[in-house]
Amino acid sequence: MNADKSHNGAPPASPVLQCPAALGVPLRELVGHLSELQTGMRGLTELTAEKLAALSAADTAALQDVALREDKLLRRVLYSEQERNAVLARLAQALRLPPGNGVRLTELANHLPEPLASSLRAKSLALQAVAKELQRKNKIAADVARNLQSHIRGIFAEVAGAAQESQVYGPQGRHEMSHLRNWVDAVG
Repeated sequence: MNADKSHNGAPPASPVLQCPAALGVPLRELVGHLSELQTGMRGLTELTAEKLAALSAADTAALQDVALREDKLLRRVLYSEQERNAVLARLAQALRLPPGNGVRLTELANHLPEPLASSLRAKSLALQAVAKELQRKNKIAADVARNLQSHIRGIFAEVAGAAQESQVYGPQGRHEMSHLRNWVDAVG
């Protein structure tokens, strides 16, 4: 039997390391950054709902306000993400995980004892759920913005086309100067 395989043919499970006291601080930092990320993404989700309301109300002042708040929140989320990645890298190095393109949180949890591993997995799943909801709402906002932009382009094309209708056939079959349509005719 191959020494690298278990009795059922699957690769051996990752070794679970006892959590040295030195990892306590970075693990607490990691949990803190995960909480900050989750809070930030929830805030972005709420802002996306506000953005949709402002788009449907055509409230440019509200859109500008949302954009400013969204920018600040995105910067905080980006900072938390960078900090989380740095802590993950330090923990991976301390646990002597193989170097690569960065360690995933679930991979790190596989090398930690319970209940810490379950706690990190739960945080990871909660963060993924918030990220999916944010992605869903952002897709809706993008679709609404795209449809609104398409509608506005159509209005401008209609208004611009109105000036090109300088001669038309009149009731007697002769060319006449038409009355130019105005923007109200284009919008309806």
